[in-house]
Amino acid sequence: MIDLEELRKQLNPEQFRAVSTINGPILIIAGAGSGKTRVITYRIAHMLDSGIPQSQILALTFTNKAAKEMETRIKELTGKKLQNLTVSTFHAFGVRVLRQDIDKLGFRENFSIYDETDRTALIKECGRELKYSPDAMDTYMLGNLFSNIKTGRKNWETANDMYKPLYECYQEGLKLYNAVDFDDLIVLPIRLFKEHPDVLARYKERFKYIMVDEFQDTSHQQYELMHLLAQDNVAVVGDDDQSIYSWRGADYQNIVSFEKDFPNVQEIRLEQNYRS
Repeated sequence: MIDLEELRKQLNPEQFRAVSTINGPILIIAGAGSGKTRVITYRIAHMLDSGIPQSQILALTFTNKAAKEMETRIKELTGKKLQNLTVSTFHAFGVRVLRQDIDKLGFRENFSIYDETDRTALIKECGRELKYSPDAMDTYMLGNLFSNIKTGRKNWETANDMYKPLYECYQEGLKLYNAVDFDDLIVLPIRLFKEHPDVLARYKERFKYIMVDEFQDTSHQQYELMHLLAQDNVAVVGDDDQSIYSWRGADYQNIVSFEKDFPNVQEIRLEQNYRS
């Protein structure tokens, strides 16, 4: 059990405010050495001690290592097994969503997830089928182009539209082989939620409290996924001075978007180098 008065002794005022504020949208700005991990884990532990069911909490982060560390620290704090708490990467959560309802998008439930090697093989297969010249088959470039097109980071234009038939063949190939690629793990849940409001309503009914770590590293699609799911009780934690995944489409402007989309947001800026 986490006693609030004990927490007050262990945390500085900003950390305590971030941990003890459960309801409403919250933007927590946390730079290096500000005790971010402690705040996140204590906040979830406090939510559980306050009577919020594990099953209503969704915590999203970027690496399996970070998710595992977060879950381990919450278990240590609460002494609970946490079988119903969802601490996950964005992509692992996307897999979970698709395993439940991908049939609504015309795929079978036992779909495969293509890695880069699989993707390259399918691009080459489509290239042969469409009789593209070997000089036009830079599979690394094409893989990046297809990823950018699929996620909306780029549009078809004169410089690249010669590859549009190849992209369409690639997409058809994925469907034919009952496979999805890495980008689909975010793109397809968004499509599922938009095309099937009943599925989205089911997830919104379950996850009443959402928390996102490393928010400055979210892509536009990850933000859209979070925004579709979020109601009032959403907390995002990020550093507005740093984004290490800009090459993957991370958009630090999502912090600005969050403040616009949740106008009653509380902003809490954690002090650095204090009880981290």
